[in-house]
Amino acid sequence: MPTLLDQLVEGPAYQVGRSAEVAAQVLARPELIDELFDGLAGEDEGVRNRASGALEKVSAARPDLLRPYKRELLTRVSRIDHWVVRSRFCQMLARLDHLTPAERRRMIALVRGWLDDRSSVVKAVALDCVVQLSLAPGFAAERTAAADLVEECAAHGATPALRARARLMRKQLAKLARAASA
Repeated sequence: MPTLLDQLVEGPAYQVGRSAEVAAQVLARPELIDELFDGLAGEDEGVRNRASGALEKVSAARPDLLRPYKRELLTRVSRIDHWVVRSRFCQMLARLDHLTPAERRRMIALVRGWLDDRSSVVKAVALDCVVQLSLAPGFAAERTAAADLVEECAAHGATPALRARARLMRKQLAKLARAASA
């Protein structure tokens, strides 16, 4: 049987390939997740992109599977300078529920910097990630800064995708504020 990475080799770098199938295999056998992190470390751009896609899908269903890889995510994966990996990293990062306050603040600062990324996708998911990270208890100042950032991006965001995401975030923050005051 081919390895997970063998299954992710097929196709041009920008295609998702069999990442959904691979994610399903990891969800059925969580011990295989190491292989996806190996794919992120590899030189093959297509495998790296599809491995990040599979990891994002795994984290959507089972964010707990990322816990043992927190350090790797916050150090090595966060430094991968490719828009596909960055966008999926933002999605995974927002799901990590066991960040220390210092790690959370460091990641907010890192991801906030990605609002200047060339990719409109990265800009949009980075804004979402900053908001999600700021919602943790004890992060009122970061939440206020994130709300200000959302307003700025809704009004003057560099891309239509960023402005649209900011409008969605504005609604989410308003809903949370109403719930908190009720």
